[in-house]
Amino acid sequence: MDRTKLAIPCTGEAGLQAQVSAHFGRCDSYAIVTIEEGRIRTIESISNRNRTECGASVRTLVENGVGLMLVGGMGMRPYSAFKELGIEVRHGVTGTVAEAVELYLKGETLPMGQDSSCECHMNANEIHHHE
Repeated sequence: MDRTKLAIPCTGEAGLQAQVSAHFGRCDSYAIVTIEEGRIRTIESISNRNRTECGASVRTLVENGVGLMLVGGMGMRPYSAFKELGIEVRHGVTGTVAEAVELYLKGETLPMGQDSSCECHMNANEIHHHE
C-alpha cells in the first residue's frame, strides 16, 4: 500500500479549507495529511506554538512521522534541517490545503533546492509579502 504523510503550513486552524501560509515558521498551524493510494485518508492539525524557532517546528513534524513538506516558502535553516533528516520539501503551493494536496497528487509541485529558498527568512526582522 502506497502511503505518504505530508505537512502543510496553514493560516488559522489547519483543515482542508485552510489557506496555505506563505511562511513555514510563522504559520498558525500545520495540516498533517495522510495519503494512501492517491487519496486523502486522514488530516490532523498541529499548532505552531513556537513561531520564532523553526527548529522546534521541524522536530515536531518529524516526531509526527511527516515525510514530505508542501510549502509556499521556506528559509534555508528549516530547509537544511529537513534535508538532513531525509524529508522532501516541495515549494510554491498556494490556495487551500485541499488544493495544495491536489497539486501534489497531480505531480504539479516543485522540488525545493538551496536556490529556491526564501532568502528573506534569513532576517527575521525583514517584513515582506509572497505573491
